[in-house]
Amino acid sequence: MGSGSVTMTRLSDAGRPAARPVRDVRRHRVMDDVRGRRVIDRAGTVLGTVEDLLINTEDHRFRLISVEHGGVIGFGATPSLIPVETVDEVTASEIRIGRSSAQVADAPLYDPSTMDIADFCDDLYGYYGCRTSRTAVAA
Repeated sequence: MGSGSVTMTRLSDAGRPAARPVRDVRRHRVMDDVRGRRVIDRAGTVLGTVEDLLINTEDHRFRLISVEHGGVIGFGATPSLIPVETVDEVTASEIRIGRSSAQVADAPLYDPSTMDIADFCDDLYGYYGCRTSRTAVAA
């Protein structure tokens, strides 16, 4: 994927909703704008709050959930990116992912000043054991 061009944009910067939103992997429901909802791990631990969604600008699909955790009143919070393929359930108030809080805490962090987004996505999808972002983009 690093040799191919991948561009991501935040839903908050897109100016319009994604054309083809991700479907809940178990319920096959369209994922609404979930910003502000709590993110819960498979054991029921609150991981943080959905800060934004990242969209692949080529196919206009949601690809990553940006989750903020830690900090006080929004200051010092750390963002983690989680592939939408890890989502098990979406409710009116939360998103449940099929991973542990420890796995999310140890996930690769994205630094746009030193990393190519395509290479980062490949690493992140591999870390979570999801289809590679290359095949997810093609699907």
